[in-house]
Amino acid sequence: MRILLLTPRLPWPPRDGGRVAMARLGESLAACGASVEVLSLNPRKHRAAPTGPLPVSAVDIDTDRIIAPVSRALTSDTPYLVARFVSRTFRELLGATLQRFAPDVVQIESPFLLPYAQTVRAQSRARVVLRSLNVEFRIWEGLARTERNPLRRLALSLVAALLRAYELQQMNALDAIVPISRDDAADFLRLGCTRPMHVVPCGIASLPDVDQAPEPGRIVFIGSLDFRPNQQTVSWIVDELWPRVRERAPDAHLAIAGSAPPAWLRDRARERGVELHANVADADAFLRRASVVLAPLFAGGGMRIKVLEAMAHAKPVVATAIGAGGIDVDDGTDILLAEDAPSFADAVVRLLHDPALAARIGAAARAKVVARYDSDALARGLLRFYETL
Repeated sequence: MRILLLTPRLPWPPRDGGRVAMARLGESLAACGASVEVLSLNPRKHRAAPTGPLPVSAVDIDTDRIIAPVSRALTSDTPYLVARFVSRTFRELLGATLQRFAPDVVQIESPFLLPYAQTVRAQSRARVVLRSLNVEFRIWEGLARTERNPLRRLALSLVAALLRAYELQQMNALDAIVPISRDDAADFLRLGCTRPMHVVPCGIASLPDVDQAPEPGRIVFIGSLDFRPNQQTVSWIVDELWPRVRERAPDAHLAIAGSAPPAWLRDRARERGVELHANVADADAFLRRASVVLAPLFAGGGMRIKVLEAMAHAKPVVATAIGAGGIDVDDGTDILLAEDAPSFADAVVRLLHDPALAARIGAAARAKVVARYDSDALARGLLRFYETL
């Protein structure tokens, strides 16, 4: 089976959850016998060399441009956020790749690339599949719901409404949808999706070693810091959670890592005495030092890849329900769940003060990953689904 992946940024190097999810599934599909190629946009803020373990081609784009996307949004039903990813050069390269590679399946890795489905339909007999890491408009609805500034809340609500209309229009024009979580699959069904679906969570390619003892009192968060829900999360951690934890665990220290943190976030962390590591070179090494991993997300869907990786490292995770979304977890057994600052602080302090509990939850989390999240096994299931198409 020949599979062409269309990605909104290069999967390699896999420095954030989205790129990890794209890279890991592509590599596992190839390991299971498929012929896989990648055609990627290469946005300026995520610019990288088009290299990796799979054949990959890329087209540079600046998704911060305004005039052309606004014009396209005003003259079509494509929202501005989606129009930023439209490139004539990419469309031409896609057409040439379809003729040369003749894929059986074109797997689109983002709703922002759905405009290219028309090119696939016009120039190929390939099945067109959306691999959905999120129901995108739900992220913006969540951001609007928790925004305190009335004008910003109105703007975010408008963005969410436009994306909702676009995603609902597009979903039944596809041959199939591959959600990353059962919750997202159920959401698609409630929204009226009639296309075949097959849930494929992100998996773990190989288990990390756990022979390094954690640093006592080290609390960490890791995630893409140019992603709005993660920016909101970090603001909440340093403003609402961290003072409560530090009051009860004065020897604790907080470290935050992620790609492309904005200047205001750097300033906020410095003011609160929090370590901030931009573009951390080795995410595994960062996680290995942690005593507790935080995942207090309040907007979003899909699955937090860094939570899964923390579990693979046998780290105790404290998360909101959204932060743990998409992962099969049991509160109190392989994770601790909390929804507000006081209860979240209680859970963090409890783990810091009870290393035996932290070790027990971490061990159960790792066992869950071993049992249910092997990347190659998930890829084999996806190939069987593609055969039915």
